[in-house]
Amino acid sequence: MLTGALEVDSGLVRRLGTFGVAEQEMTVTDGRTVGDLVDVELADARAALAAFDASATGLTSGDHRAAERYTQALEAAEVLDAWDADRRVDLALEHLGAVTDRSRPLAALSVGQRYRVRLACLLGAARDFLLLDEPTNHLDAAGLAFLTDRLRAHPGGVVLVSHDRALLSDVATTVLDLDPSRDGGPRVFGGGSPVTRRVGAWNGNAGSRSTNSSGLSTPG
Repeated sequence: MLTGALEVDSGLVRRLGTFGVAEQEMTVTDGRTVGDLVDVELADARAALAAFDASATGLTSGDHRAAERYTQALEAAEVLDAWDADRRVDLALEHLGAVTDRSRPLAALSVGQRYRVRLACLLGAARDFLLLDEPTNHLDAAGLAFLTDRLRAHPGGVVLVSHDRALLSDVATTVLDLDPSRDGGPRVFGGGSPVTRRVGAWNGNAGSRSTNSSGLSTPG
């Protein structure tokens, strides 16, 4: 519903800003490479840089609106930090233990390798909202530490679906527990930062049962 893939039964969902989505499964088309996936996720940054270059060239055209277009293009590129996008992706690929060779075919990679590549792309794309489904499934300790740091520094919103309570404790400001409760509705923990103490209490209440929960993180 947050991405628009499913329609709500009632009410209204308004979506503002850009979304980066990492589902657990990823369809791979023959011939697509790591670089192709990077290009897809950095399409907004690429477009912003192209518009900036065009507007800079237009300054010499004598068009009285050229300066205005240049200013708008510059602002758009700065919002995305577009000049640094590829470096951010390369950095994330390295720290997540993902394949850094952009010519490698995605079909030749394992499920875990493909997921790490996509996660790195999303972390570098500077989207307003990140929607991540079990983002720690294919990460080692170093990758988890990097992901945690990046999510805590993310200036936008983050929605996590995760069983990793350490990540939720470190990142989430609100935890939504989707397991059935006594009144039949979901339970909400937190509502502010930090949420660590509340997640600890939730852990104790949950006992040994398997819990499907969502961590919601917003800029502090």
